[in-house]
Amino acid sequence: MRELFDDDKWVKDQFAAHMGKALLEFCEALATCFRLMTTLNEIANRVETKRTALVGAFVFGVLDDILVSTKLLLTGKLPAAGNLMRQVIEGIAMSILCSSEQPLIVQHKTKKKPAVRALYWERLHDGDPCARGFLAISQLEWNAATLGVAAVAVRRLSEAKEYYNAFSHCGTATLTNRVSLEGIGTFYLGGHFDEAKLETYRAELVSRIGLCRVLPTFMEHMIASINPSVTFNRAVVAQKGEPS
Repeated sequence: MRELFDDDKWVKDQFAAHMGKALLEFCEALATCFRLMTTLNEIANRVETKRTALVGAFVFGVLDDILVSTKLLLTGKLPAAGNLMRQVIEGIAMSILCSSEQPLIVQHKTKKKPAVRALYWERLHDGDPCARGFLAISQLEWNAATLGVAAVAVRRLSEAKEYYNAFSHCGTATLTNRVSLEGIGTFYLGGHFDEAKLETYRAELVSRIGLCRVLPTFMEHMIASINPSVTFNRAVVAQKGEPS
C-alpha cells in the first residue's frame, strides 16, 4: 500500500538535480504547445463537426501523453514512458489523417483487391478496424502527397514508432530498464533513479524537447485544416524565453 501511494519525490529530486536545465527547456517548449491548444479548441468549437472534434481531441491527447510520459520518465519508468510516447507518435499521425476532408487510402491494394479509399475520420468515428492506431503511420505514408506531409517527416515518425515499439511489448528492453546497471542482480520495484542510466534519461528528455519544438508547426497545420483563414505570428506564439 505504501508503494502504491508513494509520490517518488526522492527520485524526482535526483532527476531535477541532474537535468534541471533540460527540464526547464522541456517545460518552456511544451507551454508553447498548450498555448496553441487554446486557439485550436476555440476554432474547433466554433466549427463543431465530428471531424474537427476528432482533430482537437487527438492533438490534445498528444500533448497530454507527452506530459504524462515525461512524468513517468522522471520516476525512472522507461518502458511505461516509452509506451506512451508510441501513442504520441500515433496520435500525431491520426490527427493529420482526421484533418483531411478528402477520401484517403485506408487499406493498401493487394494482388487480389484494389486500394480502399474513404474518409478517415468517418471510419474512425464508426469504429472501423482499418482506423486503428497502429496502422496510422503506414496510412500517413500512403497519403503523404495528398495530405501535404513531407517524406522526411513521415520517415522520422516511422523511426520513432519503431524505437518505442521495444518499450510497448515485453522483451529485453523492458527487462534491462528494470535492472540496476550499478548493482548486479538488483531489480527495481516502482520508481527509481539509476545514475548509470543518466545518458539514457537525458537522451529521452532531449528527444521530447525536440518534438515539442516542432509541434507548433504541426498544430498550426491542424488549425488551418479547420479554418484556413487563420494566420500565425511566430514571434507572438513563442513568448520570450521560449524557442521560436
